[in-house]
Amino acid sequence: MSEHTNGRHEHTGLKKNAIGWFSVFLMVITTNGPLTSMAGGVPASITLGNGIGLPGSYVIVCAAYLLFAVGFCAMNPYVQNAGAFYAYITKGLGIIPGVGGAGIAVFSYNAMLLACYGMLGHFMHVAFAALGIDAPWWIWASVSAVAANFLCVRGIEFSGRLLLLLMASEVGVILLADLLVLLHRPASDSLSLLPFSPDAVFTPGFGPSLIFVVASFMGFETAAIYSQEVRDPQRAVPLAMYSSILFIGLLFVGSIWLMLNHFGMSASLDMAAKNPGAMWLDMFATLAGPTAAKAAAVLVLTSLFAAVLSFTNVVTRYWHVLAVRGLVWQALSKTHVRHQSPHIASAAHTAVMLLLILVCASTGLDPMLQVLPLASIPAAIGVLMAQSLTAIAIVSFFRKHRSGVSLWRSQLAPTLSAIILIYFLVQMILHVELLSGQPALPSYTLALSVVLVGCAVSAYAVYLRHSSPHRFEQLSEFVAQS
Repeated sequence: MSEHTNGRHEHTGLKKNAIGWFSVFLMVITTNGPLTSMAGGVPASITLGNGIGLPGSYVIVCAAYLLFAVGFCAMNPYVQNAGAFYAYITKGLGIIPGVGGAGIAVFSYNAMLLACYGMLGHFMHVAFAALGIDAPWWIWASVSAVAANFLCVRGIEFSGRLLLLLMASEVGVILLADLLVLLHRPASDSLSLLPFSPDAVFTPGFGPSLIFVVASFMGFETAAIYSQEVRDPQRAVPLAMYSSILFIGLLFVGSIWLMLNHFGMSASLDMAAKNPGAMWLDMFATLAGPTAAKAAAVLVLTSLFAAVLSFTNVVTRYWHVLAVRGLVWQALSKTHVRHQSPHIASAAHTAVMLLLILVCASTGLDPMLQVLPLASIPAAIGVLMAQSLTAIAIVSFFRKHRSGVSLWRSQLAPTLSAIILIYFLVQMILHVELLSGQPALPSYTLALSVVLVGCAVSAYAVYLRHSSPHRFEQLSEFVAQS
């Protein structure tokens, strides 16, 4: 029987010691879809951002998130909860900001999932239409949502094994491309370090580049979401977080740098501007042959599905912990008797995603030109806003609770990371039209929606404090006990 129960036969606890740190690492990496980013996001970043200076932007953002991880991991022993942002913000800033942060996180992750379903549905439509199966994108997106729900219910161990296979294939093909670039270069032709020079990085496009680069790291904080299911969480969560940030940074920095050297600096800019969706795949086809390129195109689909599965696991655990704390429908707290997975939360989440997919389809939204960019705005801005609040909460927590944690880990690093993340957030908001590809009004309206959701959910917490003191007291107990 789990430690949280609402009744004799109603399990609400997640499975203990189900996975190791490497499985958490895989969950984090797959939320970023490295192959999808290399094949689609990176060329767009080159065109709309700082061009050949993009690898330098990745170095800077990677360093910023390593700085954030210092304070995040220092606070990890004091937070044992699958709510991640919710748990940290609540511990550091109080119940009402914490509940607001939870609302922002759930809203953002759902938006990210909708963006992923738009892409996945589109690419599956194209792939299967070539085989004579011409179903619309929303059918494929809906089928993927049902499949993700099934795998989520099967449990975190099963998801971890599947993600290991998918990630090995996805990262393997990127590393193969990198190796082929090196092998096909003449021995006398040295690699240019121009992409790392300050003149290339700090151009007027540096701010816009942060929009895309920050999105590539999105999801590393989800390592803490699995703290109740991982073995030795005090060691596993920091290890998974640091490893994932470094891995993402090194993979993108190295692979983008080698791709730029393969095409040449000037030619890379032309290629990214003329046909961004084919840039990486064309390079891989040239180096490995057309058959290998077709296999890589299939792996783009599995990359997207892996991201969908990872985010589904994340969102269902958010719903689960919020239900355990009495903030949402309590039935969502129940876990499967056999798999100890949040099966009701997963089913409810899947129903919401299916509804959103059908709404997009019924209103005639194009999955790539409208669903993807419009959903990406609240996703990217919301997660970055929650990260900024978390960094501030870490500073506040250690000021209130004196401990043996060093000044660097408890104050200096989280303070610096908060300043940097807020700068990233400002840059993202200032250039939100680049992210959406839409006019200013709808773009800024969607950005504002994140703030409105946070305020609305915080207002709900205020309402609970007055209308249901007992439920609010349960949240207070969470602050004291977690």
